[in-house]
Amino acid sequence: MTQNSRLTRLQALAQMIRDRDLARLQKLAMARNETRARVQNLSKPVPLVEDPALFTVRQLHAKWALDQRMQLNRTLAQQTARLIEQRDKAARSLGRADALAQLCKGKSGTGPSRKY
Repeated sequence: MTQNSRLTRLQALAQMIRDRDLARLQKLAMARNETRARVQNLSKPVPLVEDPALFTVRQLHAKWALDQRMQLNRTLAQQTARLIEQRDKAARSLGRADALAQLCKGKSGTGPSRKY
């Protein structure tokens, strides 16, 4: 196997890893956005009422909503941490794929060769 064919296969592998990492990043971002939307929906104010039964129900709902917001905020923090980790992985795989693409261009003779 020649060095050019190895480099080409390595470039293809790096591109697949890059695509996988970007897909994971997009999936995590969508999940985090969904959680943010759920928190915002729970935070909408409700007007006061004079009916004691309805007032009691709204108070119970407000407590439930507070508990849900706390749980969703924990989930949101975890999702944000995973998103940051995945962003770093995606950046590395993008860099690797780009570096291998530049190497392949330089080896094939079709692209500009960089000499440092």
